[in-house]
This record gives sequence, C-alpha cells and structure tokens, in this order.
Amino acid sequence: MVASLQRARGRFGLEVRQRGQVTRMADLEQGGCCRLLFPRIAGAGVEAATVNISGGIAAGDRIEGWLICRQGSDLLLTSQAAERVYRARPHDAPATMTLTCQIEPDARLEWLPHGTIFFDGSSFNRRMQVDMAGSAEFLFLESRIFGRKGSGEVLSGLNIIDRLSIKRDGKLVLEEALRLESQSVAKLLAQAAVSGGQCSVATIVLVSPNAVSLLEKLRVHLQAPEYAGFAVSAWNGMVVVRGLAESGWLLEKALRGVLALLRQNRPMPSTWRS
Repeated sequence: MVASLQRARGRFGLEVRQRGQVTRMADLEQGGCCRLLFPRIAGAGVEAATVNISGGIAAGDRIEGWLICRQGSDLLLTSQAAERVYRARPHDAPATMTLTCQIEPDARLEWLPHGTIFFDGSSFNRRMQVDMAGSAEFLFLESRIFGRKGSGEVLSGLNIIDRLSIKRDGKLVLEEALRLESQSVAKLLAQAAVSGGQCSVATIVLVSPNAVSLLEKLRVHLQAPEYAGFAVSAWNGMVVVRGLAESGWLLEKALRGVLALLRQNRPMPSTWRS
C-alpha cells in the first residue's frame, strides 16, 4: 500500500485599474500556499511577486491563479525566486497549475517569473490562458531548467505538459504546447535537433500593436556571441524569441538584454536586480 502524502493547495488573484495617471490594485486574493508581495517601485505601474510558501511543487499539488488588467492599466508579475518541481512517485498524480489572464484595451501585462527547475522524475501539468484586446500588450517569459546540473543530476524520466493559449479580440493567435514524457530525457536533450545538450531553455512572446517592428532590432542584438543559442521570428502581430543555454544562470543573464530591448529599458523586476 502506498502512503498518501499531504499535498499543497494554493490560489492567487489580482485585479488592477488605472486611477488618473497611475495603476492601482482593485482586488486581491491569496490563499493556501500562494502569496503575492508588492515591492515599492518608482513608476506608474504595479509590480507583484508570487511566493510559494510550500518551498516548491510536489506531485498532486494544485495551484490556481487569475489576473485582470482593466483598461489602460499596467501590471508586472514576477516571482520571488526560481520555482522547483520535485520528483514524483510512480503512481502520483501530476502537480497542476492553471492561470487565466484578462487584458482590456490599452492595458499592459508582463509575466516575467524566474525559471522553473524540473528535478529528475518530476510530474507537472500547467496551462495559461490569456484573453486580450487588440490594443493591449502582453509580454510572456517562460524559462525551463531541466535537472540540477551543478549537483551532477542526470535526468532519466520527466512527465511535463505545459500549454500557453493567447486570444486577441476573441481570436486565437498563439497555441504553444510542450509535452515531454520520456524515460531517457538526457539522451533526448542531447540530440542536435532538440537542444544539443543544453539543459536550460526559454521562450519569450510579445503580443502588441508594434511587436513586429522590433524584429530587425532583435536580429541585430542576437548576433552577439552570448546569443548563439537564440533565434527570433515575428508574425501576426507577435514576436517570439527562443533561447538555449548550459545553465539557468547563463540563460537569465542573456535574457536580461533581450527583455531590456523589448521593454524599452524599463526597470527590471525587483527580484531580478541582485
């Protein structure tokens, strides 16, 4: 008989509105293992950092979140630190995370968390759904670090389903899906057509009325040697950047330059500045 272990439940939500020339919190929800912190920043927007007080995500955990940016508002969501997804037992249900986002006309939402570290044997199912107006702006970053390279961990098995769905004016403009179910992950990642042995990968998506105009600037920027594992494309009012690196630290270091360009040198999230 397999023992039943205690599992975490968490929920967070945040609504922001424009008040005059600044953005202010209109509604806040947090419970279970989820908390939102609000660093003091100089600027007209709101910055919030998610915190998982459980110390990581284990199989069977459930986390739900929602974000609403009312017309003309400006919200930046980051995380206090990198999230960790721990090893699951063979018959455990996967950890699940769902997030819904609503972005009204002329509003801006930036989703810029630190990376997610997947331990060997982790099991995780995440879905993010975004509904945005045509004049709104959405900047998305997701970094995945497969294994703890500094600890000499060699990945054998993973069970990951990770999905991002973006609708603009009610029409689907991007459906991004990763499904990684393998008992030989290290061999899979070593293939040249997958990641060439790089264990850290990132995806950046910018959806905005002027996103495509940034394509040439990004191509010039990515010619630097530190961006050898990066590529960019643009279509349908979106810019998508993908990158590879040997470690999460090197990946985040490279991402700072890309984000500075996409964000027109706005200050980086408070938890990124150390």
